Amino acid sequence: MTTTPATRQQAPAPDTSLARRVTWATWTGWGLDGFTNQMFPLALSGIIAAFGLTTGQGGLATSAALLSSAVGGVVGGRLADRFGRVQVLLLVICGYALFTGLTATSQNFESLLLWRTLEGFFFGAEWPVGAALMAEYAAPERRGRALAWVQSAWAVGWAGANLSYLLSHAWLPDTVAWRVMFTVGILPALVALVIRRSLRDIPRTRTGPAAADAPAADTAPEKPHRKGAFAELFSPALRKVTVLGTLFGATGLASTYALQTWIPLYLKDERGLSVSSTALYVWFMIVGNWLGYVLGGRLHDRIGRRWAFTVFYLGTAVFGFLFMAIPVDALWYNLMLALVVGFFIAAQASGKGALFTELFPAHARGTGAGITYNVGRGVAAFSPALIGWAAASIGLGMAIVTVVTVCTVLTLLFIWLMPETRGRVLD
Repeated sequence: MTTTPATRQQAPAPDTSLARRVTWATWTGWGLDGFTNQMFPLALSGIIAAFGLTTGQGGLATSAALLSSAVGGVVGGRLADRFGRVQVLLLVICGYALFTGLTATSQNFESLLLWRTLEGFFFGAEWPVGAALMAEYAAPERRGRALAWVQSAWAVGWAGANLSYLLSHAWLPDTVAWRVMFTVGILPALVALVIRRSLRDIPRTRTGPAAADAPAADTAPEKPHRKGAFAELFSPALRKVTVLGTLFGATGLASTYALQTWIPLYLKDERGLSVSSTALYVWFMIVGNWLGYVLGGRLHDRIGRRWAFTVFYLGTAVFGFLFMAIPVDALWYNLMLALVVGFFIAAQASGKGALFTELFPAHARGTGAGITYNVGRGVAAFSPALIGWAAASIGLGMAIVTVVTVCTVLTLLFIWLMPETRGRVLD
């Protein structure tokens, strides 16, 4: 009797040990992404001082990495569909470690831009490949919280970046400390590489050359695969979700980047906070961030993707406005707001891994997730640059609030035009 996709999805017993290793391997990989990605906003003031940059150039360096991550996501997802998830993950982490280290050697704005662009390419390739692998191991009714748990590692990586920021700036001037931070960033990359060497692709998912050896009964449904993943994603059956998913990813991430990229500089320049005071605010955001990932995934599984995204994006916009646009002198109030903003930023992000993998069939899942998330990220990359440019005329805080508000309205429109995918069984 032929085994159905649903049965394969619900028969995890032989893969329990491997599933556990996959969970921790993807968790550490995403933690590394959080570590290196969040280092840059913290290091930005030192980089600006070292090279004599404007805020516009600082925003451009951020946007360049995000734009290249869009290309990396599409390429990484396509390679994962063709050659398997694990092989591509190992390649990605090697490239990530290399260009993180080289960022520390930058001698001018041009070399900084080059290394950040190449690092961004591998950063972009990380997400769709790891998300596809983890989604294929997760039970349908728990996929939201499983992917959210993996993404909670971002907060842990962010905490590592904040700790690196504190320690390096305690002993070194701004213009040198940022180099130490990026040098330290090589270490977690090597740890993630060692962990991933023991992984294997999930046997019941037909990707890569091994798919050709599958029994005839299993390969019969694979006719769309011969069309090619890109043609499949833009076929009449999937075109709508591909386009809407990409627009949703773009506006949602633009809102997130508007807050995460510029908050450290905003606190230092417009609130006049010291390094230690800025780090204190970031610590509260990190705690809220971790809680948002862990608890947000549960709500995504309980009430569905549409309603959960609606609640969390509205919460991000409302509390982001209170934090950035209505200064209050009370320390406890501002720290609680920082925690709440961190919670909502993470909670809305916690459902994306599940959503973007549930939208597509197995033979195009990595490519589809790469396009919706990372092309969306590439469009969203203009958000930090736009804010850096607008800050000169309306102030950094107001520029952030304006971008977040517009992006929130568009994000909610796009999620309600997309299908509800909660509980969908993956092939």
